[in-house]
Amino acid sequence: MKKVLMITTGGTVAGMNSAFGLIPTLVGERLKPSIDGIEVTALDLFSIDSTDIMPIHWRRLYNTITESLPDYDGVVVLHGTDTMAYTGAVLAFTLETDKPVILTGSMLAPDADDSDAKQNIETAVRIAAEGEYKGVHLSFAGRIINGGDIVKVSSSEKDAFRSYSGFVPKKKYRFPARNGLFPAVVRLTPFTYGLDIMAIAQDRAGIVMETYGAGGIPDNEITLVLSELSKTMPVIITTSCLGGTDLGRYEVGRRALDTGAVDADKRSTECAAVEMWLSTNQ
Repeated sequence: MKKVLMITTGGTVAGMNSAFGLIPTLVGERLKPSIDGIEVTALDLFSIDSTDIMPIHWRRLYNTITESLPDYDGVVVLHGTDTMAYTGAVLAFTLETDKPVILTGSMLAPDADDSDAKQNIETAVRIAAEGEYKGVHLSFAGRIINGGDIVKVSSSEKDAFRSYSGFVPKKKYRFPARNGLFPAVVRLTPFTYGLDIMAIAQDRAGIVMETYGAGGIPDNEITLVLSELSKTMPVIITTSCLGGTDLGRYEVGRRALDTGAVDADKRSTECAAVEMWLSTNQ
């Protein structure tokens, strides 16, 4: 008999409609599947919309998983979809295990017509029990994605996630003993000013700037600001486009490298921000 721990954290997968909209209220005992040959233990860790996820929740989740893994063949984490990429990256960079830790959720609440919750949960539990996918992965709508490479591409379609670039975290970090400094994530737009970046950089671990296409920065005061900031903190250039950055391709990308900024390469914005937080708080 395989043993799987199913940890609930809230999200749509545990949601019910109310006068205030969808609220995560269902407990694990009502969500856990019955599958021959697999003993599922439900553990309700917290019950929040994933928009409310903060490092304090990651700490509780990390501690619970590391303490529980010796007693189970695998772990399933039921999680809201909006910050799934951040949680996946945190666990992928910090958990050292050859057992499956499978994240999943749903786009529709369990009581909705044609809900995807039941199918996603059952699939995740089977994958956790089988042991083929070791370490942290997302199981969602039939896709299996490495925990450090998750990107949400739809707020309505059931097949809502994609692999960002095929990135697999190689380096592991200790989970920070304290929260420390957080990275500032800035999205480059034609309306972004250098002073905006300078202001948000105060008391931060560094800057993660999500840019366009293959990556690059404009030829204006932003170049000067990043040149100054990179002298005292890490500056990483990412892109919202699937596949990652290539700062050597265009002049605007080489301009970013000349400031001292780092090419995120295959790391998504979420992944780069998480790794910056972890690496600067070791």
